[in-house]
Amino acid sequence: MKKYIIILFLLLYSCQKDYIEDISSAPLFFDKNTQEVTDDVYIDFILPNDGIYFLLLVDTDGKLIAREKFVGIEGVNTRMLYTDLLEQQEVYLMLYNSNQNKLKEVLIKLSK
Repeated sequence: MKKYIIILFLLLYSCQKDYIEDISSAPLFFDKNTQEVTDDVYIDFILPNDGIYFLLLVDTDGKLIAREKFVGIEGVNTRMLYTDLLEQQEVYLMLYNSNQNKLKEVLIKLSK
């Protein structure tokens, strides 16, 4: 009798609806033209394909501050943006693909 109760319990438990996270409602970092950042922050963004991508930090004069090369996956990707060491108040964050085509850009205003 215990076997039947356990099997019935497992059968009912396994038939529950799966929880699927809706990523379309999550705010993405490149959705706005300007972002205000106070500290180091994780940024979420969507990539169209798997492959090699670059994140560039450029000051308002066009000088390169930092560049990160990473392997991205199709869909939502998360990276850490370290802003504590930056002396500038405004910088551009740019996303490039491996063909050096700019995909996205956002102006970051740092408030310390």
